Amino acid sequence: MNARGGALDRIDAMAIMEPLTLANSHPTLLRILEPGMSVLDVGCGPGTLTTEIARRVDPAAVVGMDANPEMIRAAEEASPPGAISNLIFYAGDIRESDWHEEWDVVNAARTLQWIPDPTVALRRMAGAVVPGGLVVVLDVDHTRADWSDPPQAWSRFYEAFLAWREACRLDNAVGRHLSLLCDEAGLVETVSTQMITIVRAEDHDFFRAAGRWRMMIEGRGRQMVAAGHLAEAERREALGAFTEWMQSPNATQTVLETCIVARRP
Repeated sequence: MNARGGALDRIDAMAIMEPLTLANSHPTLLRILEPGMSVLDVGCGPGTLTTEIARRVDPAAVVGMDANPEMIRAAEEASPPGAISNLIFYAGDIRESDWHEEWDVVNAARTLQWIPDPTVALRRMAGAVVPGGLVVVLDVDHTRADWSDPPQAWSRFYEAFLAWREACRLDNAVGRHLSLLCDEAGLVETVSTQMITIVRAEDHDFFRAAGRWRMMIEGRGRQMVAAGHLAEAERREALGAFTEWMQSPNATQTVLETCIVARRP
């Protein structure tokens, strides 16, 4: 049992049992990938999906980039340099990159929501892909997320979360704006797929999906406290309340996302 209590042990264990894959988190990209396609994965995080991408497109080159050096360190610990011959990770901000017509596919999954100026990021992504190549962006509309009978402490946290994001100049509805952003980046033949993900307590992937938000309280919640958008006591209360809600037999979470596939002319 960990210091946070036995209830969280089960949640953590379930999250581990249901690993992140392209199939359960980015099916549109999964359908696109073929052996021989070079891929730049923007905002790769700890590299879980990037590693799968590299195996699917082998022998073509794959680069996972993230603006957070800690994420790159985690990615390289999980997949040390040279372990997968066609894969490398590096720390960098796509807005400051100078890739030019080098990649068959440039992907950003749930990344633009954390970038204050996503238009600049998408323009850089469009410049990085070869003529005729694809830009794939997947992101969420935070304004339309929903939880059944949410505890008051969680509702307070989520309202503060949206306000904090606005103060950071982050677009809470970026998923809804992806088509326009792609147009502004000069991309064409845009195909949009709306995804409504509903997970219920009895679903096998419920703890993985809902657990992301518990992690948000742990991680981003501390940044919110530091920025004055939330008291530490409120963050802790939200963590306990949401953890308890996750174990309710009637718990249901709904998240709306959009995936765009666009081509560089």
